[in-house]
Amino acid sequence: MALWQKKPKVKISARHTTVGTWFSGEHLLFEVRDSAKKLVMELSRDRAQSDPMLDTYLTLTLKGQPLAFIQTSGCPTCQSLLAAGYGLRSDCLELRKAADAIAAPFADLEDALERLAPVTGLLAPGYYTLSLADCFPTDGSGHFFWDIPNGFTSSPATAETYDPESYSVLPVFPRFLYPSQSTGKYDPRQVEAYRRQLREGKPLPPAFAYCAFAYLSILLDGHHRACACALEGVSLPCLLLSSARFAGRDGDWKVVWPDEERETVPGVSIPLEQMHRCFPASPSAPPPVPGELFRRQWEPEYRRAAARYPDTVEAGALALYGREALTPEGIQALPEPEGSLVPPVLLSYFCRQPGTDAKKLALSFAGKDVPPKLREAAFRVLASIQGDPEIEDLFVDYLVECEQRDDPLRRIADGYWG
Repeated sequence: MALWQKKPKVKISARHTTVGTWFSGEHLLFEVRDSAKKLVMELSRDRAQSDPMLDTYLTLTLKGQPLAFIQTSGCPTCQSLLAAGYGLRSDCLELRKAADAIAAPFADLEDALERLAPVTGLLAPGYYTLSLADCFPTDGSGHFFWDIPNGFTSSPATAETYDPESYSVLPVFPRFLYPSQSTGKYDPRQVEAYRRQLREGKPLPPAFAYCAFAYLSILLDGHHRACACALEGVSLPCLLLSSARFAGRDGDWKVVWPDEERETVPGVSIPLEQMHRCFPASPSAPPPVPGELFRRQWEPEYRRAAARYPDTVEAGALALYGREALTPEGIQALPEPEGSLVPPVLLSYFCRQPGTDAKKLALSFAGKDVPPKLREAAFRVLASIQGDPEIEDLFVDYLVECEQRDDPLRRIADGYWG
């Protein structure tokens, strides 16, 4: 019997719960032994590339099949280039068994981990995190997750969002998705069946993904469920598997949960070799060549659907905001370090949500006493509402009063009439 066909030894070390207004989830830290090293992240370098910021590649492989490539920027707050591999192999029996097992209701996350044994048996020995959380069927930059170009493309979800005014990084959990299936496998009948389930109030079985690149997870199972959720405007429940993250030194290590909470786990001894998240490819391996998985012209409703969801920056702002609705009082109550980037981002997100009175909300932040960046965001929202007499009067008054021709609000107001 092949090694990856044997049941791995799995030991659960700790459990953690994320509780937030906009982001919640359950997480398990577990150790896997006697596993096959068939679902791994490989690191390779382009020996012919002289720029050290462009010579490093990471490849997520499943049983030797590349699923996604990233040309790393080398900087955690700089976007990297992302490209698809060659698609999931149809003969991956372990993935199919795991997907079938989690399709039936499970009691808790421990039960789900037990059912995922066929896939955990493909991992390299080491520490991992299994999370149950809601994901967005987008790429983190306002695009439907399956509607992406072939070839290497800059991906905002591969970088942390740095606010230069507050000298801080916005928190974002791995909630965005990247496909591993060819668009040739898209079946509208499956999508419609899942949509009917959602309309009838029936929960969908969770999808399954591997958290590979910062805030982005490679979807291994659940592409049609993600399509249905996008069209219905809801999030997709996902089981997310990722390499565990640790922080510390010597013998004092803390696990870093997906929500960035840090916790000492008694009894966890971390050999240095098990902290490596990537495995070296052959030194002679050539630079990755992207696959050609995406050749479908998606319907406009898919493209429009992505606007309902937050992008990476908005997701971080929502995590900090912690309230169910956007109000002037809530914005004013934000701690000072989050005052520069977060408020205008929140305003932009809430104003485009279905059912929101965008004009009324934006007008409440358009006054003279509002901080400049937030007021500018309000003006941009108002400028997108054409043919409104009240907005026209506001902009005319501002143009009359403002004498600075390079004022950003003046430029927005001046461009309202095209």
